[in-house]
Amino acid sequence: MISEQQLERWGQAPSPTEMEKIKRTREIIEEKIKNNFPVAELKAKYHMASLQLPSVYLQGSYANSTNIRFDSDVDIVVQLDDVFWSDKTQLSEFEKQQYDLTYPKSEYNFIAFKNDIYFTLQKFFGYNTKISDKCIKIQESTNRVNADVVPCFQYRLYKKFISFKDQEFVEGMKFLNTGNNTEIVNYPKKHIENCESKNVDTNGNFKSVIRIFKNMKRDLVESGVLNEKLAPSYFIENLLYNCSSPCFDGNYSKCMINTLQFIFDAMKTGRMTGFICANEQDSLISSKTWNLLDAQNFIVLLGDYYLNTNK
Repeated sequence: MISEQQLERWGQAPSPTEMEKIKRTREIIEEKIKNNFPVAELKAKYHMASLQLPSVYLQGSYANSTNIRFDSDVDIVVQLDDVFWSDKTQLSEFEKQQYDLTYPKSEYNFIAFKNDIYFTLQKFFGYNTKISDKCIKIQESTNRVNADVVPCFQYRLYKKFISFKDQEFVEGMKFLNTGNNTEIVNYPKKHIENCESKNVDTNGNFKSVIRIFKNMKRDLVESGVLNEKLAPSYFIENLLYNCSSPCFDGNYSKCMINTLQFIFDAMKTGRMTGFICANEQDSLISSKTWNLLDAQNFIVLLGDYYLNTNK
């Protein structure tokens, strides 16, 4: 069994130096967009009544402070709120009509927005800026880390729409994979908010155990036992979010036994198929998220590694 001392090392939060560099990366990108995104030109060109600067924020493990040493590039979201996509399937016909009267379709589309963000950043980062299907990649330098900048529109999952002043929705973000034109919807703000609440409820052990799981996954990948694509880090965070808060009581050894037992019990009883993502909007197990067999194989390999490894 892996020792408590090793679990403590794996569970440690990212160093202040690392987090400061990540913070600085976001600040640099936000500054360039704030000072150079052509708001006035776009507002006139697309006949927009209102257009504010996009908001810039972190998403993923760095935003959630669950990153480990070997995590990938930092994800930085650049979100436009004045133009947004909506899911109105839960609204009545009357509410849909009210929505359409309130929000006419915008002329400004996502492809144009993504290109505008690219040209804004490329002007300053030059050859260090590359546009890809899902994001804009900015190469690291002495004062910043590698960054995947994700342009997106705000996404609204509507629960109610009576009027502009009387509406309810869950905020997310949506963007297009411009390589194959597929739509991608996430709820990063809800994910961060719910994970932070869970971490407070568990006296900080929730995020520490996530880091332990991620470090164990890294060992399994490096030893050739596990295919890295079988268990993305995002799914690991969501998997552990489903464990009840008492699972994270005690030292890390107790947390490991309790969380593994909780997940194995859920596998045996079939409850695992009902697991949700931390944003509490998406199912964890589905054709669009995590394949059930992949999730089960991952937890079996990780449990075996924990119980039968001396480290």
